[in-house]
Amino acid sequence: MPVKHFETPRIVTPGSRRSRVWMLLLLVLGLLAGVAWLAYDQGRQAAGFFSRRSDAEYRALEQRLQTLSQECDRQRELAARYQRASQIDREAVADVREQLKALQDERAALREKVTFLNSLISGKMTGLEISSMALKREGDGNSYRLSFLVSRRSKGEGRVSGSLEIRVKGQLAGKETVIDSGRLGLKEPLKMGFRHFQKFEALLTLPAGFIPRELKVVGHPKDKVFKPFEQTLKWQVGPA
Repeated sequence: MPVKHFETPRIVTPGSRRSRVWMLLLLVLGLLAGVAWLAYDQGRQAAGFFSRRSDAEYRALEQRLQTLSQECDRQRELAARYQRASQIDREAVADVREQLKALQDERAALREKVTFLNSLISGKMTGLEISSMALKREGDGNSYRLSFLVSRRSKGEGRVSGSLEIRVKGQLAGKETVIDSGRLGLKEPLKMGFRHFQKFEALLTLPAGFIPRELKVVGHPKDKVFKPFEQTLKWQVGPA
């Protein structure tokens, strides 16, 4: 007869498997706690690093802001100083211009006196002459202000009377043209009436497209003692 083998029954302890599960769970929890601690520690160190870095950047920006504020204050002070200097310069220029105008007026008055004295010294009994002719632009159009002086070169006390005619020679539409007083905007001839000298001013308006080259003033005395006279001036506009 064959021999029968009987297996010994395994004794399974109910709590042994559960204990292994708990041990595994505790091991996992320990690992997780370690990982969490490492993450916290690294985060704390990183936070400290970035905090120090932020503090350094803040201090640098604060220093830069202070430097810029000081520079702005310095620039404002310079601007105020330059503005005061500019105002002083403008006032000085205005004073110089007023003094220059006064000197020019005085020079014109002296020139008239010199012209008169020269006319007396010359001894010519029948001489009349034109001097101090000047042209200045009037506005932005084709108008010009003409000024000149007519004086006698004699020792007499008689009164000089008569008229003055103004002509401007130039080109109009490519042709040589002479513009007389009427076409220059003068409604009537300039009238002479003086004993020693007389200053004249006239506003001349040139036709559109006319190119002036020279200006001529012709005098027509009424008294036969004085001969007709004229003065030609190159058309040259002086400063206003």
